[in-house]
Amino acid sequence: MDILRLLNESDYIQVNNQFIKPDQHGVSEEFADEDDIVLEARFDGQELVLTLGDLEDATPLADGGFWLEGVGYLRFLSRQSLH
Repeated sequence: MDILRLLNESDYIQVNNQFIKPDQHGVSEEFADEDDIVLEARFDGQELVLTLGDLEDATPLADGGFWLEGVGYLRFLSRQSLH
């Protein structure tokens, strides 16, 4: 799954207009279940917790980001892509 590969390779996550470093992210692509938590992060005083099932529902966008209902814009970034 491309979105899971991008998540596993990322150092930062863009959520709408904010860049965050997740507390925990990634999961085995081979053994992941729909209810496995793949991303945990805090921003704006809120906790963001996403499961593999949540990411499977994300809509890919032309700029490489994703739209996720209830969350908004997501983009997975590596350190190299920020320089």
